Amino acid sequence: MKFYKLLTFSLLLTGIIFSGCKKYGYDFADGYDDASGNPQAGVLDTNMAVIDRSAYAKARLFPGLVDVSEPRLTDSKFTLDLNFANQTKDNLRIQEAPEPQFSTGYYAAPGELIKIIVPAGVNGLSMQIGCHTDNLTGKPVLLRDPVITARKALYPGVNYMRNLYGGHIYIRASFAIPQPVEFTISGAVASPDFILDQSNHTEWKARVLASKVPWLELRSKYVIFTVPRDKIVAQFTNAAEPLNDMAQPLRLWSDVFRLDYNGWMGLSDNAANEVDRSPQSAWRGVLDIQLSAGYGHSGFPFVGQNDSEWFGAFTSVKRLTTSELTWGAYHEFGHNCQQPTVWSWSTLGETTNNLFSFKVAKRINANYSVLHAAVNSGFPQALAYAATAGSKNFDTDAAMNDPFKRMTPFVQIFEQYGYGAMTYLYTEARHAKRLSNNDQDKRDFVFEKLCDYTGTNLIAFFQAWGILISPISENKVAALGYPLLNKAIWTYNPLTKTGGTGSVTYATSVVSVSSNASGDGTPGALVDGIISAASYWHSNYSTATPTNTIGFPINIILSTGTPVAIPVKGMTFAQRQNNSNGYVKDLEVFVSNDNVTYTSVGTYTMAQNIASQIFTFPGGPVNARYVKVVIKSGVNTDYVSMSECNIIKQ
Repeated sequence: MKFYKLLTFSLLLTGIIFSGCKKYGYDFADGYDDASGNPQAGVLDTNMAVIDRSAYAKARLFPGLVDVSEPRLTDSKFTLDLNFANQTKDNLRIQEAPEPQFSTGYYAAPGELIKIIVPAGVNGLSMQIGCHTDNLTGKPVLLRDPVITARKALYPGVNYMRNLYGGHIYIRASFAIPQPVEFTISGAVASPDFILDQSNHTEWKARVLASKVPWLELRSKYVIFTVPRDKIVAQFTNAAEPLNDMAQPLRLWSDVFRLDYNGWMGLSDNAANEVDRSPQSAWRGVLDIQLSAGYGHSGFPFVGQNDSEWFGAFTSVKRLTTSELTWGAYHEFGHNCQQPTVWSWSTLGETTNNLFSFKVAKRINANYSVLHAAVNSGFPQALAYAATAGSKNFDTDAAMNDPFKRMTPFVQIFEQYGYGAMTYLYTEARHAKRLSNNDQDKRDFVFEKLCDYTGTNLIAFFQAWGILISPISENKVAALGYPLLNKAIWTYNPLTKTGGTGSVTYATSVVSVSSNASGDGTPGALVDGIISAASYWHSNYSTATPTNTIGFPINIILSTGTPVAIPVKGMTFAQRQNNSNGYVKDLEVFVSNDNVTYTSVGTYTMAQNIASQIFTFPGGPVNARYVKVVIKSGVNTDYVSMSECNIIKQ
């Protein structure tokens, strides 16, 4: 019994010893010195020759192994500029912003220990191994492990880290460091990255062909793409579009971000206000064999399927310079740049992100009709909707329940007033004193800012599209005195560059009359501009003899026909031309902005003849949308009749 217990204790002790020496790899070290400088209990195994091969089978499938012939570097030095502006998604008020993640140009082989030395006094850093940050946890069928990227804090001095799957090595900073930082790294291999304005294509091609590293980066100031090396190698000899100069697509992509994303949003590298500066870190896009959502999705980084479609989006000069635009990549980067907290309301989730494709297309003179099949079909259908009369709702009507149709009014504004309208909208949104609380706030914001930008009251345009604007916002813009839209720009077709030139008429109309004879005259005659015996309105006839049997006062309510209050300076009156028995005598005129609350602007006694009569408001022009004429008396009590009762607009 004693021997048995002794043997058991011995085996247990041996297990503990071996357990203490286990090479954990992926995310667990045996021990490390923390920032305080106090050593932790235990001993950290820093044997660089030891490789944790426990995930080799999975890493071989994705993202790939690094051949043993690829040189592992010892005490290699690199310097990073970690001084960046704090351009977060919150202060830019966009969905996603580039994070302070810096490429080192090094790659960690799966399961191999990386040693990195951080200079004294440098804090707030971490190291990330791997670019494939999509977490696939919960996916019913997995093509790779759910999590294959690792991140770990760095401290001044010697740090160690390994990732069972390997990957590019990045330094991430939690705050800016003014002076460049020099690091020393061991155990990593060189990634054959292409760096715009630094790399020579011929030399780079030779490095790629000689490399055994499975992934590489295509880097520029504004955007970095991470792609598989084998696709780059295949593209060198692609018959349709050989990759003869890697700088060309990267330079084109830099233009896209500099001009059509950052620039179009009103961001520049050296803006005086930090809120208006371009992100100091690069946007990123990566390819993956399995995505957490969809065929491609937004985020940092943007993720696309590892196939020829998405690879071509990153590397094809043709797709960056012709109407065969890389719509999917622009679409996902556009999602990153949306401003849903200020103006992009809920039904525009798949709409405002695509506007960036039109900005690129405009700059390179691409044909809108071939950007996307749904553009070619959706725009004409949307134009038909805008041309219809009656009550409309842009957000709920089935005829507009399509993101491509909902792009149409925005593109019309850009085409008619300039693409700077979007820049103004974004800049105003970044500087807005508060975020929008609901969709109505957001629609009002767009309406007010576009009216400001165009110097035009666009309410007729918004009403044609059924984009509902609150009365508060309508009155706010009306008070600014912008002229009303005078062209029916909602009929402009961005695909054919035609239409939108018709005049907008704001005709006075009769809203109601409190007394109207059936079959004798018509209320519409009061505002037809015709003074003749054949054009007149007639009140009801009396049916009894007592005084005032026709029901004085009689109310006639007129609308200016404008969607907002406009200056009204008076009225035109004319008695019926062939019946003096029905002449009107005493009137009072009232004005209103809402057809509810009316204010008197004066009284008038009509001359008892057939001449046209002008009543100018005694107090001068007044802003109004509605005018009410109250007939208080006539020459008899049986009926009254007029040929004209019209508004004089200033």
